[in-house]
Amino acid sequence: MIRPGLWAVASAVLGRPVSRAERYPHLCGATVTATRTGTPYRYKARDCAACSERLGPGPG
Repeated sequence: MIRPGLWAVASAVLGRPVSRAERYPHLCGATVTATRTGTPYRYKARDCAACSERLGPGPG
């Protein structure tokens, strides 16, 4: 169960509680199993909030 004050996706992907007081962690390269299909999914840099924050806003 996700508690208030945690990064929900980061906590689920990393398998540990990630506090919102921490900077958003890098998820790029992490592989998870999709809950609906059961297929593996590997996070790419474009899926990673920490990478997006570092790279800044995209075009448009």
